[in-house]
Amino acid sequence: MGVLLCLGAATLLAIPAALLFTRNRARLPLAIAGMFLLTAIPPLGIIGWGSPFLSAGVLFPGTAWLGLIGVLASVALVGRFPLLTPALTAILALLANSLYKPPPLPAGWQAINTEFGGAGQADPDFLAEFNAHEQMQETISRSNALVLLFPEHVVTQWTEATDAFWSKALQNLAERHATILIGVGLPRLRGPHFADSSRYYNALLARNQDSQTIYYQRIPVPLAMWKPLTGDGVPLNLFGPGTLQVQNQRASVLICYEQLLVWPFLASAVEHPTVLITAANDYWAKGTTIPKIQNVSASSLARLFRLPVLSAVNE
Repeated sequence: MGVLLCLGAATLLAIPAALLFTRNRARLPLAIAGMFLLTAIPPLGIIGWGSPFLSAGVLFPGTAWLGLIGVLASVALVGRFPLLTPALTAILALLANSLYKPPPLPAGWQAINTEFGGAGQADPDFLAEFNAHEQMQETISRSNALVLLFPEHVVTQWTEATDAFWSKALQNLAERHATILIGVGLPRLRGPHFADSSRYYNALLARNQDSQTIYYQRIPVPLAMWKPLTGDGVPLNLFGPGTLQVQNQRASVLICYEQLLVWPFLASAVEHPTVLITAANDYWAKGTTIPKIQNVSASSLARLFRLPVLSAVNE
């Protein structure tokens, strides 16, 4: 099944190349640019992982939209000018990197990586889930951070009962005017009063003493989480808001799979973020290269727009 899914995705991503193929060297740059654009934006952008656009922050850090144009021009013109294009790209990349200075995180912002494994996932182990909640609340009580980030989906269902169970920790946050950012599952109702664990929103919940705001994941993992035509799983939220107001910062949020894609970050970039927050639950991919690929992809995009990154992962 994994091989079939990989081949299917590769075939879909090859369609723009097949449609725009040309032997006309004058049209070749436009064809190549069109091919990469079509694989980066929806609908193909939903599965367009590993896009050349993800290299923009490595090559041209701090240049924002100009860096994206630079990458697009580089891949488009190399077919027409195979020697001049790489040479010019290298010069501009060296210049951009020599001028780049990474921005610091806002003072008092802290990420907590966890090792809860699959507690609360798929086949719930209620004792393991209870212990995980207790451990997170203990971490909150000991922390002096103004903003505390926990990984994706470490609370599988945040309900009114969860809110009551967390009341002491939330009161602790209120007393020191702090904010918690925590990956949660929010139940989706099936009818007016019924919800079950097969239907939920994958979200990042921001709580402080005055308010609660929620970031809903825009592109869940296709088939595994987003299950078209079934009504189950996590819904696609393609054009939802990409930022949260946290303390005095505008935070762009990428949850897990979104770190591998171009579209979610660029859709957030138009909202003028000042910090990038990433959260992932990679217990199922422990020992693979997937967490590293997620991290370097998101870090490259953050470098492109000169944003500090706060990242939390559960293993």
